[in-house]
Amino acid sequence: MAPRWINKLSSFFMKRRRGQRRVTHFVFSDDEGADGEKDSILVPPAADTHRHVNWSYGTERTSTQTTYFNVPSSPKRRKRSSSLPSMISVAPSTSSDTSDDHSVDPTDLEYLMNQIELLDDDEQPRDRTAGDRPLIMWLDEADTYLSELLRREGRGDFSTTPCPCGSDAAHAQYRCDDCYGDRLYCERCTVRYHQKHPLHRIKRWSGLFFERVSLKSMGVRIQLGHEPGEICRNPKAAAGDDFIVLDVLGIHEVGLDFCGCDLARPHQKQLLRLGWFPATSVNPKTAATFRLLEVFHTLSNQSKVSGWEYYCALAQRTDNTGTNPPKDRYRAFMMMIRQWRHLKMMKRAGRGNVEGGIGAAEQGSCVVECPACPQPGKNLPNDWETDPPHRRWLYRLHLAIDANFRLKRKKVSNDAVDPSLNKGCAYVVEETAYKDHLAKFDNQRADPTQSCNNHDAVKLATLKGGAGLAASGVATVDCARHDMKYVNIDYLVNSSLQQNTPIDIAASYDISCQYSRKFDERFDNYGFDISHHDITWGIPKFHINAHQEKCRADYNWHFLPHSARLDGEGVERNWGKSNPAAASTKEMGPGSRRDFLDDMFSHHNWVKVSHLAMSLLKKIKKAVPERDAQILAFQEYNSALPPATTEQWRLAVEAWEADSTQPNPFLLKRPVITQAAIKLQIAEADAQELNDGTAAVLHEKLSASGVVIAGLEIEEHQRCLRSDYAELSAHPTDLQRARLQERQNQLRRKINAWADIQQLYMPGVAAHRERLMSQSDTAALSYNIPLLLPSAATGLLSFPQVMLEHEWSLRHAQAHEALSDLRGHLEVRSHLYKVKDRFVRGQRANTRAHTIIKTIDAKIEADATRYRVAYHSMYVLSAPLAKSNWQDGLRNLTAADIRHVTESDDGQSEGRRKISWIWNTAAPSNSPGEMQSLQDSLQESLRVEWCKARARARRWAEEVELLQEEMRRVILYHDWASRQWLARVDGDTTQSSDYRDGANAYAYRQSAIRAWMRDFCHQSWRYVPDWVNLGEASLEETL
Repeated sequence: MAPRWINKLSSFFMKRRRGQRRVTHFVFSDDEGADGEKDSILVPPAADTHRHVNWSYGTERTSTQTTYFNVPSSPKRRKRSSSLPSMISVAPSTSSDTSDDHSVDPTDLEYLMNQIELLDDDEQPRDRTAGDRPLIMWLDEADTYLSELLRREGRGDFSTTPCPCGSDAAHAQYRCDDCYGDRLYCERCTVRYHQKHPLHRIKRWSGLFFERVSLKSMGVRIQLGHEPGEICRNPKAAAGDDFIVLDVLGIHEVGLDFCGCDLARPHQKQLLRLGWFPATSVNPKTAATFRLLEVFHTLSNQSKVSGWEYYCALAQRTDNTGTNPPKDRYRAFMMMIRQWRHLKMMKRAGRGNVEGGIGAAEQGSCVVECPACPQPGKNLPNDWETDPPHRRWLYRLHLAIDANFRLKRKKVSNDAVDPSLNKGCAYVVEETAYKDHLAKFDNQRADPTQSCNNHDAVKLATLKGGAGLAASGVATVDCARHDMKYVNIDYLVNSSLQQNTPIDIAASYDISCQYSRKFDERFDNYGFDISHHDITWGIPKFHINAHQEKCRADYNWHFLPHSARLDGEGVERNWGKSNPAAASTKEMGPGSRRDFLDDMFSHHNWVKVSHLAMSLLKKIKKAVPERDAQILAFQEYNSALPPATTEQWRLAVEAWEADSTQPNPFLLKRPVITQAAIKLQIAEADAQELNDGTAAVLHEKLSASGVVIAGLEIEEHQRCLRSDYAELSAHPTDLQRARLQERQNQLRRKINAWADIQQLYMPGVAAHRERLMSQSDTAALSYNIPLLLPSAATGLLSFPQVMLEHEWSLRHAQAHEALSDLRGHLEVRSHLYKVKDRFVRGQRANTRAHTIIKTIDAKIEADATRYRVAYHSMYVLSAPLAKSNWQDGLRNLTAADIRHVTESDDGQSEGRRKISWIWNTAAPSNSPGEMQSLQDSLQESLRVEWCKARARARRWAEEVELLQEEMRRVILYHDWASRQWLARVDGDTTQSSDYRDGANAYAYRQSAIRAWMRDFCHQSWRYVPDWVNLGEASLEETL
């Protein structure tokens, strides 16, 4: 038998759809050292031969052929790594038809087997062992661990051991918590050993237990400005001799002397050269170790721990009893960490390696750039602007626009007291220019006409507790693929487009359908020049379902050409990492908040950059098989349809892709049927009958059709009144009861007047109504009075046939109108849920949101009830009117059917989700050619599904192509960045030699890091071309 991985490989790469025959041959050698290229001959098995099994995989069956060939009697076994590439090869098919044979290039089988394991859904779980439950095993050892912890509280094995210097055990009373080992030392040795470790924590044996003592109390002093062991002739103690150092091990009070010699450096420099960051630049009394700042910097970005929480943890590590608390240095700590963030950003941006330093930093020059995004002059070909159109889309920049209303800031401090240190050189725009822009154009309003649902997120934010806030949130323009009023967003978009961007832009925004309207006009008004950019607008895939159907077709990244698998939700994923910091940022001043956001976004970008090798590899591993599956699915679907029809559809899709003003082929055409339109048709027919003299006039004001129309209107009034009574509380007020009683009286008078006329056209209806009312205790209520429309009186009373036809037409329109309202209310509810989950916080705001959603739920229930009544009436009328096929478009509405287009039934996954039938209903016209209309409706559904299948295949094919281009760009960008750092060597000639030596060493190190990242990406992606080429036939053959 062939090994299991061969079967997996064949089933994965050679998967075919039913009805498509293809035979593919894999040859496997039993011998690792066998040369697969030697000629093989058919001979019986012998001891000095080796066997090859030729596996032939077809659709209906699998066949094998055994081949034997001679090899040296004692072949030298090679290592697995050298023999693996020859273990699999592709033999030519013996069939006369080789047009569909699949060619597999030799590649690294370890790589391919890894793909198979990722795609193997049938892997059986292994047997559990005791090692899989380490916690259970540890429980038996818990007492041992506890004993060891308690043992460390005492002197252990050193209670009678003298100090290494020879002092007896009575003087060996000191232990260091941070040095290696538990040995006890005398005071003199402890001081000597800790001259270079002044921040270690020392304990002294009191005779009963260990108590903490400080090195300062033991006489340890730190001399700055000299090498360890050197004596300063003019030492100057820190002011008050109570210098405080913050370190990862706690808060320490140390004895510190500055150098006061003639050539002594300033105090802050003496501290910095020791690796301690001074809290002030004049007479510092507090410092933090670089180690502490680095740890907190990383921890705050990764876990979003606040400065207060971290400082409290330091204070508790120093004293957790409250009997000897350390001196409060929280404000100094926050000042130091803010300066540290700024300096690290400037250092990483190379500002210390160029003349001009920090002050010469330009707007946006200190950001961490995305290597995978197209950046002219860095990772694009020199002739990229002249590339043919079928490749130019690969150089498109994908941007995502969004606003986050959780990152608020209270009205505390101001820019004069708390200015920004970065001043717009990173991610947050420069405040002065931004506020000038708002002051000049803030009186402008967005287009009041709404082309879609109400998606004004800024208005929603201002309604939710905006009082007391200086900033309601943060808006951003992000790279869309690698995760306000319009005047606010416009400024940010323009700022982003000025940062060395290519010509083609794909912009994703929650409200692109509204924001993109008059976009060019607004930018011309601002004086922003974007004439050299070609922007394609789309809506993120998660948000698009809250839009109207036309927007879902026009702005859907699934349908827009050259968008690959862009979802536009990368910015939302970024917010998920930023939102945990909201509790900190809302209490910050304006400058510190902007600098903190800059630093947090830099950390997020760098994490993305450092993981690009694996993230892009993971994407292309999934994209290649999905591309093949979607191409095969489309080929199968396309082959089942008439070629002339699919050619017509293809031309329509291509026309829309080239010109978005053309009819959108992804939009299902639903002829609008309303009760008002049917009423007009019936009125026009009545007028024609009166003119012809054929009308049966039984009442001077209402005809037979008028009776049916008025009856349906009364039925709707009954339904509304019944619903209002049902929502009445258990203890209503007199005013509420009075208003409902007045409505009930008005309705009763309308029913009485209408019933008198109904009796003329439907004789005997009044007596039958009385009998029905006498059988019910609640029939006296006006909203429960049976109206006995023709559908309810069929077979019971005699009346004109035309009344049945009129009610059928009206019920038909009523059903489609109810479905349309139902779909609209489901969209509104879905949108409200998204807004609530994303923006609403607090009990009051949540209560209001629930109240609004409850109102929409009531409307949804009313729509469903109206549809069910219409459907039941049509079901009754279909028999006497001989109506057929009407249920092709209308079905019985169950509770499970009432769901949004994005919601699944019974927990179905996205890949298996089926949308409710209410979203696929295309209303046929009410005309004699109804059967043809039904065929047209079916044709519409087939066309839209064909267009979507084609779009899915194209998007996955584009994804594979774009991922390869992004990989190429990442390698080129790292190479460019490496050379850029080398160019900064000796970039600042104004510094002294020792400073230049450090700056050059940093430049060389950064250059080496980029070179390592470049080589790592190249090594990780070395088999990607082979993996991509293992795919199916060219997409262009059918698309």
